[in-house]
Amino acid sequence: MTLAVILILALGGLVLALIAPNFDDRPGALGAISGTIFGATLLLGLGAAGETGTLYGAIQLGPTTALAIVLLSLVGLLVAAGATIREGGFALGSGEVHALVMWGVLGGILLVGSVHLLIFYLGLELSAYSTYVLVGYNRERRFGTEAAAKYMMLGAVGSALLLFGMALVYAETGSIGYPGISLGLAYNTTPLALGGLALMLVGLGFKLAWVPFHAWAPDAYQGSFPLMAGFLSVAPKTAVALGLVVLLSRAFGGASSPVAGWITGLALVSVVLGSLWALLQTDLKRLLAYSTIVHMGFLGLALATVSLTGYVAVAYYLLAYIVTSLGLFFALEALEARGVPSTIAGWKGLGRRNPLVGVLVAIFVLSLAGVPLLAGFLAKLYVFAALAEAQAWTALVVAVVMVVLGYYFYFRILAAVFLEEPGEEAQALEISPTALSLMVVLAVAVIALGVWPQSVLGWLQQAVAGLL
Repeated sequence: MTLAVILILALGGLVLALIAPNFDDRPGALGAISGTIFGATLLLGLGAAGETGTLYGAIQLGPTTALAIVLLSLVGLLVAAGATIREGGFALGSGEVHALVMWGVLGGILLVGSVHLLIFYLGLELSAYSTYVLVGYNRERRFGTEAAAKYMMLGAVGSALLLFGMALVYAETGSIGYPGISLGLAYNTTPLALGGLALMLVGLGFKLAWVPFHAWAPDAYQGSFPLMAGFLSVAPKTAVALGLVVLLSRAFGGASSPVAGWITGLALVSVVLGSLWALLQTDLKRLLAYSTIVHMGFLGLALATVSLTGYVAVAYYLLAYIVTSLGLFFALEALEARGVPSTIAGWKGLGRRNPLVGVLVAIFVLSLAGVPLLAGFLAKLYVFAALAEAQAWTALVVAVVMVVLGYYFYFRILAAVFLEEPGEEAQALEISPTALSLMVVLAVAVIALGVWPQSVLGWLQQAVAGLL
């Protein structure tokens, strides 16, 4: 099934790119084709958990790869549906968008499923190059082109450092396969090997937007369509986070690896500084970029515990973040298409102009903040449980304080939506039925995951248990 997923995504993206010119006036048809493909790969991913062995000695078959297929296919399915929010599709057509999203998802699956560094790197670059193009997709928006250039240049630096680190690790261990690297590091932790691990972590830190490797994120989010910013906020992060889980478990030596300690340091800095910078933002896409940095910090804290509780927390956090973040970006996309600025000031009185949209936005924002009975609350709670189990008390205290601080910049959005008056010229606001339907579905998912997490926790635990 995993092979079928890879072939479907590779060929599906190619077909969508080739037929795109024939569907310029029917973007909904392309969205339906793309959504059908992602729906098929999602179902195949659910059935791939029982596979064992490797695929041509390059891709590990099993529950962790299946988890990546399901989560990334879910992202692709939602983005395919959201691509029809704007009437007439995107400015330059939408076929290329669907193809790039498909290849980005494929790259993420290859990254997570890889059994050696070569496939890991190829999957990472396939995913990265897709997002570079998506950020600067609308060439008529000067700032978007500038943001894409900045993102690509910094991403290239991160990739180069990652590749150099891989070369050093290979030089010291004599292997690019995960078992060989693990065995080599167990007997050969020389300064050169540690330097290679550090460079690899720096390169992956760029992809996860950990501080201080985050400079591209606010500009990339602000310069792209909200839907593309939403894809950027979840798909590459999901792939790299799960890829790091696999690397820590199979290649870097698990809990005894110095990489775990380094991740803790980067995660703490990201949580603290990301929260402080978010306090200063007035543009919603930039605010959500810093919010992503904070969330990736929380996720890194769970990852660094290198425990079953921590890995389950990572998997649940990713699922909760996917449905919550995309729901809010769908709202941004729909409102921006109606001429509403993506700023806190532009959202003043939104709850009065369209009460249903205001309520849905509140659900997503409160989930990001970590309010009880929503998915975001349990995601953070599981991170805290992993830190407590690992007796990482300092990290736990810092994380709890930053959650409280986060309430301030999230509640600024809600204050504008519900407590402030809309402008005198503002009228009742109608948004795309597609956007409204998607937001309702995701809001229900956010509540369901917060109230009834048992529906997915068992599956997530099975997906990561084999890594320990």
